[in-house]
Amino acid sequence: MSQVSSLTGPQSRPLFRAENTAAQVIPAAGDTILLTMSLGGIIQNLAVALTVGVNALDAFIVEAQFHPNGGWVMLTNAVTATPAGLILAASGTLASQPVGTGWFIMNARGLQGVRVSASGTVNDLTTVLVRASGS
Repeated sequence: MSQVSSLTGPQSRPLFRAENTAAQVIPAAGDTILLTMSLGGIIQNLAVALTVGVNALDAFIVEAQFHPNGGWVMLTNAVTATPAGLILAASGTLASQPVGTGWFIMNARGLQGVRVSASGTVNDLTTVLVRASGS
C-alpha cells in the first residue's frame, strides 16, 4: 500500500491532505487498512472520499487513535446516511458502498489519527481509492 499525507500551509489552521496513491485491491475475507492518517491532534474537521471500483464493499470501518502511544479504537463499522457520534455526515451506507464514490465528514478535533479499513464482496477484485482532507 502506498500512501501520502501532509500538513501544509501558513494559514491559522493547518490543512491536511492524504491519499492512498493507487486504487488498492482488497480481499473479501478480513478487513484491509486502506489509509492511516496522522492528524497530530490539530485537525478539527476531516472529509474522506472513497472511490470503489469493480465490485461493492461489504464492510467499512473507521477507527481513531486518541494518544500517539495508544491503540486504535473502532468508532463505527457501519457509516450510514444518518451517522452519529464523531461522524457528522455521509453519502450513504459505506459498508455496502457500490461501485462509485462515497464520502463521510467527521469531527476529528483532538484525535491523533484516523484509520479506514474495508473488505470487498468478491475476493481480490474490489478496488478502493481513498482521499482525505481537513483543517
